[in-house]
Amino acid sequence: MARRVVSKEAAARIWPDDTYRVFLSHRTDVRSETFKVKRELKKYGAACFVAHTDVHPTRRWRDEIQNALATMDAFVALLTEDFHESSWTDQEVGYALARGVPMIAVKLGSDPYGFIDEFQALSCTWNDAPLQIVKLLIRNPRMLDAYIAALGECSSYDGGNLLAGLLAGIEKLSESRIDALVAAYNSNGQLKGAYGLNGSKPGYYGPGLVHYLNEWSNREFKYTPHDNIREQS
Repeated sequence: MARRVVSKEAAARIWPDDTYRVFLSHRTDVRSETFKVKRELKKYGAACFVAHTDVHPTRRWRDEIQNALATMDAFVALLTEDFHESSWTDQEVGYALARGVPMIAVKLGSDPYGFIDEFQALSCTWNDAPLQIVKLLIRNPRMLDAYIAALGECSSYDGGNLLAGLLAGIEKLSESRIDALVAAYNSNGQLKGAYGLNGSKPGYYGPGLVHYLNEWSNREFKYTPHDNIREQS
């Protein structure tokens, strides 16, 4: 398949800067549920394209969908019972296969079929889908960077606790990303007040960020009396 050339203007119209780009393939009758998945994934730093809400009204919608497919980082098929009956979903799947991007099949009434039954499948509810999806996406370095950026921009304690729920699913981090994560924490008071990150209520919210930093790194980190995280000398 010839690589589609997408202008910077077109890509910027579809995707926000510094995010991980996820195409959500779905049937039109579940667009409300799909939009909720998009909204939740945004909290983790993933920008989602949902064709029936994101197509720019002044653009030819087929071109815009193809532009999104050509510039996405990952593809998620929301497999409802009638997913296969759409005129477009199978074509979107074929486009993603041809590009070789990471693919996730979410079982929401239908099992993976055809070529997509070889890819990672999730069995979950609509409510569980965002967290389960992002637990798989976080294996990608670009998604890790988007997640760290989302931490830095977090605006509430509850948001910090939500983001902390993903820490256990991160298997390893480079030292540069560890430094970026520590910097995000130290510069954001909302993160310092989030129990899932400050480790003050491990029985309810997990062991806290320092616990995971010390798992990922050969260095040792600690919380200071001023609520920052520092490397132990």
